[in-house]
Amino acid sequence: MIEVLWHGRGGQGAFTAARLLGAAASLEEGSYALAFPSFGPERRGAPMRAFTKMDGRPIGDRSAITQADFVVYLDETLLDDGWESELKPGGLVLVNSTQPASAFGDGRIVPLDADGISSRYLGRPIPNTVFLGALCALCDRVDEQALGQAVRAGMPAKLHEGNLAIVAAAAQAVRAMDAAAAFEGDLAGPDSSAAADLVDAVGCRGVGGAAPVRPAVDSAEGRDCDCGPSAASAPARPACRIPALAAEPLPPWQTFAANTCFAAGHLTDRNAGWRNKKPVISADACTGCLQCYLYCPDGAIYKTGLSPAQARSGAATAVAVDYDFCKGCGVCVAVCSFDALAMVPERGDGPAGAHLQEPSHAMPTEGGQQ
Repeated sequence: MIEVLWHGRGGQGAFTAARLLGAAASLEEGSYALAFPSFGPERRGAPMRAFTKMDGRPIGDRSAITQADFVVYLDETLLDDGWESELKPGGLVLVNSTQPASAFGDGRIVPLDADGISSRYLGRPIPNTVFLGALCALCDRVDEQALGQAVRAGMPAKLHEGNLAIVAAAAQAVRAMDAAAAFEGDLAGPDSSAAADLVDAVGCRGVGGAAPVRPAVDSAEGRDCDCGPSAASAPARPACRIPALAAEPLPPWQTFAANTCFAAGHLTDRNAGWRNKKPVISADACTGCLQCYLYCPDGAIYKTGLSPAQARSGAATAVAVDYDFCKGCGVCVAVCSFDALAMVPERGDGPAGAHLQEPSHAMPTEGGQQ
């Protein structure tokens, strides 16, 4: 049996991809597949999983996949320590990332610029069918022709052309990995430049077998440091009755419900794991109108106590973002009339220029103590 575990966020189409893969793998006589999702009532953007099982005989095991031949991450921020525990021996991890494979430090991780490839054909980043094309090249249970039939049967007609082009492009790119590796080594034939272009688009390069290298983390805040030069410190959030992070360990018998066993008003995970982009405030453009503060549905934007004039005289702003509780919904960016806020990737390079800065601040614990 070939098993594929999909990690994505609500709205990225992970279950659609799992279902289309299963449909394509079960078209031939004597082929069977099973596809199903696993998610709760969360909003779009919340982490979810989907599963595809493919076999040459009827599949009786309908349980969730714990170890897979292929583990697909539609969002790079979901790839975290311990990823190898979900991988069978000889398996591969496919991740939506623009980083080179060397940044992960493990040859089992294959990064693909799925957002870039899908944007090229659809005009927006919808990464799910990119990985269907990649799996065509890596898994003998499914081919492009079968996937084409599944796409035509399972998607609206207006989406056929773009998604079929994505499948073909991704499959071609992954099949070119060997040629690209030869290009990087000691072969330089007439097709080498094309292979190099393909491998740059997919991000697949041969690497060693060291443990994966994760992006740098600010140990004091526990957040990824990806917003360029350090910003001036924003005033700490005043002590108030809002949810606080609970860091004390749970008793062993309560770990099955880690997000619900603490007293009400406490969270156990920063931003609940929902955010893959975060709002960053421009000190130059912010007027202190407080629209972002008023419209934030989670109360994650707070007033720093500085007037707009005081804020403009320094590097701080009249408002700041509490990244412990920001879910990355983007409402603040939508309501800002002065383009003073922008959504930047949670991981990777920060925005160009130093005018967009993430304030450094610590969340007070109960009682106002840092």
